[in-house]
Order: sequence, then C-alpha cells, then structure tokens
Amino acid sequence: MSKFKIGLIGANGRMGKAIIQVLSHSSRSALSAAIVKSGSVYTGFDSGIHSGIKETGILFSPDLLGACNDSDVLIDFSSHTSFSENLSVAVAKKKPIVIGTTGLKESEKALIQNASTEIPIVFSPNMSIGVNLLFKLTEIAAKVLQDSFDVEVLDIHHRHKKDSPSGTAQHLKEVLLQSLARKEDNVIYGRHGMYPERDLKEIAIHTMRAGEVIGEHTVMFFSPEERIEIAHKAQDRKTFAVGAVKAAEFLQGKSKGLYNMFDVLGI
Repeated sequence: MSKFKIGLIGANGRMGKAIIQVLSHSSRSALSAAIVKSGSVYTGFDSGIHSGIKETGILFSPDLLGACNDSDVLIDFSSHTSFSENLSVAVAKKKPIVIGTTGLKESEKALIQNASTEIPIVFSPNMSIGVNLLFKLTEIAAKVLQDSFDVEVLDIHHRHKKDSPSGTAQHLKEVLLQSLARKEDNVIYGRHGMYPERDLKEIAIHTMRAGEVIGEHTVMFFSPEERIEIAHKAQDRKTFAVGAVKAAEFLQGKSKGLYNMFDVLGI
C-alpha cells in the first residue's frame, strides 16, 4: 500500500526538521514536499541532510502549488507572515491542512474558520499528545475545584521564542475561563508593584523565556490546605512532530470542517 503523502510548509525550521525526522521512520506516511519561503538560502538543499538524517531526495523549494499537486495533505509550521497566503493556496487546491503556526491574530484565526467551510483543517495551539491531555485534565480539575482554589499558570520557553504568553498558555487560559465561567477581565499577566488581596476569580499567567527550554507549562490550583499541579515538560521537539503527523493522517478522508487535537486523539 502506498504511503500517505505529506507536504511540509516551513520545512527548514526547528519543527520542520523534527517532522522530517519523524516521517523518515513512519510506516504510514512520507514527506512529499519541503516548502521554504521564496528567496530562502535553503532552496535546493536536500531536506533529509538538513534535518540530520539520510538524503531524502526531497529538495527545499518555494513552490507551494507544486507541493499541493504532489501531496495528500499539508502541514504548515511557517511564520504568521506567510500564513494567510499558504491557507489561500490550500483552499484553492482543496488540500486538507494541519496548522501549527503560532502567534496568530484573531483575524487570522477567523480566516481558518472561514477556510474550514471549504476544506478539512486541524488547528491547535499545540500538537503534542501530552499537552492536549494537559488541556483536558485542566478542564476536569477546574470544573471540580471551581472557586475554592486559586489558579496560576506558568509558561516557560527558550530565549528565542517571540510570542508571550505562548499559544499553549493562551489556550490553557481559554480552558480555564470556560470551565470556571470567568472573563478576560479576571486574568492578569505577571505581577509588579503593590496589589490588593487576591480576587477570588483571578487567574494569573506568568511567562519565562530563558536558555533552550523546549516548552514547559504548569497549571497550579491552590487552596489553604493543598496544592494541585498539572504539568507538561517537553524533552524533545519530536513530541510536537509526532502529534502533527498524527493530525495529518487523521485528515485522510475527512469532510470539510475545523478539527482540533481532541478530535485527533478521541478525547
């Protein structure tokens, strides 16, 4: 049986390398195209050698239209500056797409919603299987604990990361707001200076950017008697790559619509 063909956008980046490595060991799927931005110095390089594995014969190329012709599904881990153009091409070519690009604005998320009326899309702020369990466990804990526990979220990433809080921390916030029936006005981002006694409904999000930490997120629930911590610590970017490939394979044969990693994992 022929393998499922995956075209990768943003193939020369950190996540691109990890996905190429994962696909090199997959029994179900294979890399069919490795897309880089126009004018990239990586154009023409072998994607496998660049990713630290054996030669794949798939060269880095800016030809997204050609990638669509050669692929069953697309995975996009490029920057938000090229996101809307990539999505437009996917819609025009009727190609399912997995979107892992972070730092998207609300207007760009609206584009995803609109595009999902034309093609099947998996969009998630984090593709890691473990992180999506973190989302679900946070939802369960918040619904049980309600206002009897104070809530704090800690987001730690490497010093190169540009968005803060991370997309994962932002989604944890949304999970908490929905589960606890609270609003954005209840959220504070870090603390500085003098504060009154903590409000009962306050949710605090703290960000650290240092070293080469791949990604760590912890949700903490505090009562006067105990503390509950739900944490995820990524040890290798392959955890996100495995989830992204799983999401791409999930889209095989799916009808148009917007899916998330809960759909992919069946949780």
